[in-house]
Amino acid sequence: MIEKIIVNSRTTEIHGTTRLLINAFVQSTLTADRTLMPMFTAITEQNNALGDAIDRSKAQSILADKDDIRDAADRAVGYLIKGYTYYPDETIRNAALLVEAVFDKYGFSVIDESYVTESSHLVSMLGDLAAPNVQAAIALLPGVAENVATLQAAQTGFEDTQTQYAEELAEEDSQLNASTLKKQVAALINNDLVVFLRSAQRFQAETYGAFTATIAKLIADNNDAVRKRWSKDDSED
Repeated sequence: MIEKIIVNSRTTEIHGTTRLLINAFVQSTLTADRTLMPMFTAITEQNNALGDAIDRSKAQSILADKDDIRDAADRAVGYLIKGYTYYPDETIRNAALLVEAVFDKYGFSVIDESYVTESSHLVSMLGDLAAPNVQAAIALLPGVAENVATLQAAQTGFEDTQTQYAEELAEEDSQLNASTLKKQVAALINNDLVVFLRSAQRFQAETYGAFTATIAKLIADNNDAVRKRWSKDDSED
């Protein structure tokens, strides 16, 4: 018997398997079927929305990665400067204390702020670090200029990414998220398509048998992959 798709499959698994189901329908001899056609119209619409939500989730993930990079760069600047405040040479130590005073106006805490606030503070800090007297002090501290340049590049990279995905990110709050849409797609497959095909295969095998076998195989392939992953995860505990 055709099994239902595992709802706890990954979002991308549901999306990918559903695309295969849709392709199977399009390539079948049942595209004009009065029962299947509206089912697959609904499934296609929901799966397209799921694909859009996955793309928006990717945008969030990419932006988060860019934020991690600038957070690490901010720490690198701060830790190196603070290390030099313990340097035995007085000239280097005093230079480090001057630069540290600038850094401490913003500090490590900026990495815990919102994206917008963190950007504002980092831009301000980088501006302060570019002041002539601070630049003169930085020149005495090996590696600090390079770390500051890395932070500047990371901040620019973050802002460029945020601009690139601005539209997708803005839509995130106004549209259903990928997790919710995944459940809706799975429900259409399980509660409508699978239930219908189980009955159709039993009473009209000559019409629906081959198509049902194809759909069953695609769903079984998805579910087998999910179960194998679960089994692997359990064995690694």
